[in-house]
Amino acid sequence: MKHSIALKIFALAVGILTLAVCVTIYTNIEVIGLGKDINVVARTTLPLAKEAAEIDECALERRIAFQTLYGEYMEPNPNQALIEKETKKLEHERQCFHENLEDLRKKLAVLPDDRVQRELYARARELATEMESDFLTETEMAKTILEHRRKGNRDKAHELKVFDDALEDKIDENGKRLQEILMKLAEVSAIRAKQRETRVLWSSITTTLFSIFGGLAVAWFISRNLAQPIGELLKRTRAVESGDLSQKSGDLPKDEIGQLGESFNSMVAELKRKEDLQKAFSTYIDPRIVEKVILPGRPDDMAGQKRVMTVLFTDLVGFTTLGENLTASGLVKVINRYFTLMSQCVQIEKGIIDKFIGDAVMAYWGPPFVAEEEQAAAACRSALRQLDALALFRKELPEVMGMRKNLPEINLRIGLASGEVVVGNIGSESARNYTVMGDVVNLASRMEGANNFYGTRILISEETLRLAGNAVEVREIDAIAVKGKSDPVHVFEVLSLQGQLPPDWEERKSRFAEGLEAYRKQNWSPAQMIFRELVEKYADGPSKTFLERVLLLEKQPPGAGWDGVWRLTSK
Repeated sequence: MKHSIALKIFALAVGILTLAVCVTIYTNIEVIGLGKDINVVARTTLPLAKEAAEIDECALERRIAFQTLYGEYMEPNPNQALIEKETKKLEHERQCFHENLEDLRKKLAVLPDDRVQRELYARARELATEMESDFLTETEMAKTILEHRRKGNRDKAHELKVFDDALEDKIDENGKRLQEILMKLAEVSAIRAKQRETRVLWSSITTTLFSIFGGLAVAWFISRNLAQPIGELLKRTRAVESGDLSQKSGDLPKDEIGQLGESFNSMVAELKRKEDLQKAFSTYIDPRIVEKVILPGRPDDMAGQKRVMTVLFTDLVGFTTLGENLTASGLVKVINRYFTLMSQCVQIEKGIIDKFIGDAVMAYWGPPFVAEEEQAAAACRSALRQLDALALFRKELPEVMGMRKNLPEINLRIGLASGEVVVGNIGSESARNYTVMGDVVNLASRMEGANNFYGTRILISEETLRLAGNAVEVREIDAIAVKGKSDPVHVFEVLSLQGQLPPDWEERKSRFAEGLEAYRKQNWSPAQMIFRELVEKYADGPSKTFLERVLLLEKQPPGAGWDGVWRLTSK
């Protein structure tokens, strides 16, 4: 009987292995086909889409150059340097458009095997040819228009510009249609890949189901000797999986199952030890530092290394007044609630709370806790969440403080900076902290303090904006040299998440940019007019700062060598 059961188990194993080999062969064939589909997208469709995008970009840059020249020729005293610069740009972008369009047509000349894709290639070539013809016509017309503008024939130039705008619109429309066709090409490849993926999925499901039923058959044969102790271990394992670490295996046979029980007991004891250690650490250290750095015992991370990270400083404005109205225990209760709300905003965005300094919070984002390309966007989102949390804290303040009247005015100042820092276990032999240090940390602190100077709430460095990409809406505030540094830093105010900027902010942002440009060109009167308008209309903090500055510089001009950088003399 023993040999019979063994033979059946062996036969079942052979059958499962045979099926697995067949499915593996079939799956590999489909995976190879899937790889080819992906290769088509990577080597053909995506380069085509890239060419189309570069064509649109060149067309847009060329149009901007043309509009700049068209407007400059209207001026009583045209800026010859600007005209020369934009003329070169116009020619460069014309050449760029032509070369990219020619490259696109060459790539479209190689037809794929798929019938649907060949039709899409044909339509794309037709559009490219039409765009080239329209572009040549528009180029000559643009030259004629600019020549008329240069000679002062404004009516003739305006008349031709109507036709030129129509041609530009047609070129743009064809560019959009071309991108739609290229996206359709990617969609066709994606559909084919999805079909292959479905076939691979079903083959895997078949193998899994067969393995399950085969395993059940084997379990039925050996259940008399194994089912009960294994079932008991399984029950206890599930209890451990759900978080119950008080489990311990009972009396088991003195065989491999007994050894498994002893290993189970050792595993639970180790898990309990690590859980107790992690709970103790997490009270003082972020659990992710314990999980990703301390428990794994990574020597490089512990010793320190250079990494690109984003650092945030948050300061509670009005904290001193807040403390004057409370007892010591009341102040601790209020500040703990404040820190809880601020910390939650950081943790939701996967940031690390580094320390609390009085009423200030220092946090950072970066590997291994968050991907380098996501850190700046996450930090900006955290800062915006903190402003929302401040509104909640203000509502809770009467309840937390136990008073309804004479509540202090509180606000937030937040500064963010990104760049290379030293991160590691830093401190003395007896007391250390896993933290970050370097110029970027100091810069983030200066960004927070600069809010007080400009009347803003969230300021970020230029590097943070570059890393964040299009995640947030911002406006440039100034180019400053913070205390202790000579190199200028462009600072930006975070206004909202991308696409969530209130309608009235669009005009406010645009007008401020115009005022800033006039200020940097030392056009004091226009700058003064714009900033005064923003102060009166919106009570805009940065505009108030610049208005005072313009009034001062108008009386004491900085001179021709002025670089537009404002040097802060305080923190």
